[in-house]
Parts: sequence; C-alpha cells; structure tokens
Amino acid sequence: MDAQQQSIIATKMFINISILSIALNSSFFGYLLYSNRLYDVGKCCSSAVLLILPLSEVLKHFYIKHTFQLETGPKPSASSSGRGHGAVTVKSTRARWREWFGSTLLFALATLFYAFICVVVGAPLDRYEETLSLAVTLTTVTVFPIILLIGQSQTYQLLLSETLELKSPLANSYLNLLKNNCIGVILGAWGASVVAPLDWDRPWQVYPIPNVVGSIGGLFGMNVFNLLSTVYISMYRNRRSKTL
Repeated sequence: MDAQQQSIIATKMFINISILSIALNSSFFGYLLYSNRLYDVGKCCSSAVLLILPLSEVLKHFYIKHTFQLETGPKPSASSSGRGHGAVTVKSTRARWREWFGSTLLFALATLFYAFICVVVGAPLDRYEETLSLAVTLTTVTVFPIILLIGQSQTYQLLLSETLELKSPLANSYLNLLKNNCIGVILGAWGASVVAPLDWDRPWQVYPIPNVVGSIGGLFGMNVFNLLSTVYISMYRNRRSKTL
C-alpha cells in the first residue's frame, strides 16, 4: 500500500470515527437531558449512568478495529509454530487473563491519579463519590480507549515515555487521534470549572457536574475539530492535485 492510499484510508477513518463519536456524545447528552439524569453523573456508586461511556468507547473500538483492520498487537512468534496446540491454547489463555488483570489495574491507577489531580486543583475533600465519578469519567474517555487499542503493556510504555511505534501507519494515526482527544477532554474538564464559583445558584453548578459535562464536551469539541480539519485538508489536497 503506497502513501497516497494510506492517506485516503486515514482520511476516511478520521471522518468516520469523528462522526460516530459526535453522534454518541450527542446521544449521551440527549439521554441525560431527556431522562433528567444530568444530576446523577456525580453518583457513580448509586447510579449506572456513567456506564454508557465505556460502552460507547467499546463500540467505537470494535468499529474502527474491524472496519479498517488496524494492526496493533505484537507479531506472532516463529518459535510458537512448533509447539503443540494445547500448549499454545494454555499460553494464550494465561496471556489473556494477564492482559485483563493488567488493564484493570492500569484503569484503577489512572483513576487514582486523576482523583489526586482533582484534589490538588481544588476538589472538596469530603466529596469522595463525586471526585471518584469525575476521575472515572476522565479515565474512561482518555486512557480506556488507548488500552483497548494497544493493550495495557504498550499503554504503560506510552504513558511513561511517549515513544511508541505501532505496526501500521494507520494505527499510529489513530493513536495520535486518541491522544488529541485526551487534550480536549482535559481542557474541557478544567475549563468548565469557571462556572462553579459563580453566584447563579443553579443545580448544574454543583461539583462535579460542570467538570463531567465539560470533559464530554471537550471530547465532542475535539471530534468536531478533527472532522472539520480532516475534511478541509482532504478538500485542499484534492484541489491541489487537480491543478498540478
């Protein structure tokens, strides 16, 4: 596959995943408003409304993985071909369980890190459930999609060094897209804090509702930006190729 074909496929992937993300985020906001569940986003221990977010990320992962055939896993070892089928099955089962355990541990560590950051920047110390809800939301829309894409071991490598090259350029492009989404999420959650000290006395100003909504809004805004920028660059390249 030459560079031009890879660029066309990457453009199609960016447009499709951006549209899907925008639709899912809009549906999430619509559900919160229509069902009057907006005030439950800070109650992760007593409300299951935040479970919609990981389900959305899993849906996007399976769509992008199977539609564009992203190659992100390690290459198969040549030494495993001479082993028996039973030994390979046992080894793959153990590796799968280790991956699940490592991913769960990484998700928990990322949640604790986000909770610590929230407390450092001013979250109330007596709002444990609210801070946990915000931390879980941030982890779900930033770290969780990367874990789904490249696995927990490579996610550790990415978080600690930021030097990670995947098997295909298309997978690298999608990983960069996920990292850009993380920037939008963090900026959205931080920027939404400006409404908390205002004396409007609105119920949606109560912590952590602005921050949770801001994080999803930041993801929504970054997806819109990715969509518009990808369409613009594609149109510019097509116009330039016609003039040459």
